[in-house]
Amino acid sequence: MTLDAPVATWLESRLGSAPRDVFFEARSMSEVWGVALADGTRVAAKRRGGGDRLAIAAAAHRAAEAAGVDTPALLAGPDPAADALWLTAEEWRPEGAFTPDGDAPTLFAGLLAHLVAALATVDADGLEPPPWLDYAHTAEDRVWPPAGSDRWDPHRIEADLAPALAAIARRARTRLRASDLPPVLGHADLNGLNVRWLGDAPIVHDWDSIALLPEAVLVGTLAVDHVAAPDAGAIADVATGERVIAAYEDVAGRAFDADAREVAWAATAWLACYNAAFEHLHGGPGAVTAQILRDGEERLALAGA
Repeated sequence: MTLDAPVATWLESRLGSAPRDVFFEARSMSEVWGVALADGTRVAAKRRGGGDRLAIAAAAHRAAEAAGVDTPALLAGPDPAADALWLTAEEWRPEGAFTPDGDAPTLFAGLLAHLVAALATVDADGLEPPPWLDYAHTAEDRVWPPAGSDRWDPHRIEADLAPALAAIARRARTRLRASDLPPVLGHADLNGLNVRWLGDAPIVHDWDSIALLPEAVLVGTLAVDHVAAPDAGAIADVATGERVIAAYEDVAGRAFDADAREVAWAATAWLACYNAAFEHLHGGPGAVTAQILRDGEERLALAGA
């Protein structure tokens, strides 16, 4: 594994120590390197696009850390690089399990509530939603939001999907767009992909996944998706989702009204369909597809859709 020379130069200039070794490398929507510096520090260096979003993400990251959220420290950046890309460096934090010791619905709900409170003063004006929650997109000829490339675009394979999948997504999207609940800033991808647990204490990663959306949408997202883990596509069933919503209400100290509760359930249906479509994009239907085809109508009924 090798580190691009411009990234190595940037790391030394910003952190005061030259890269000694690259022990991890990954490329997807961004490039990530695990780098050991000459002074013994281990960092995650990232290069990706999205300057406006990254600036808000960095502010959210630092606000959460200041509020006591355990997260890899943001050590440098975002700084501009070549080709309209940006560089950041974070503390390397590989420790922790994919699932908590204790009741996962309660612990994840408490984490989201803590984050929403911690980020309440961050200026996120103009923040666009992440692709998986872009249900308000304006391409009316599409169910799924426009994507950056065909590889990430369920629209190109919609004819291959079970007709019920797109139908559930459309109805959920209509319900979500009918609500005018105010937005809050929160993390929209809290699960085993981005949270590690030391017992019942979380370490939060992936601040690119912040979102400015109605609180009920963030809670619905958590209710369906907190069970996801690396190489293990899954969504929570309706009963587990209900436990997440109820636990969030308990932690927040207030119950959702009827509209917010319906919006939360609509979000579970929308995201489940989006993730199911991605199963088809990347090999074929799996556990998520099977689950949403079984319980999609129940979710839509709870959403008033």
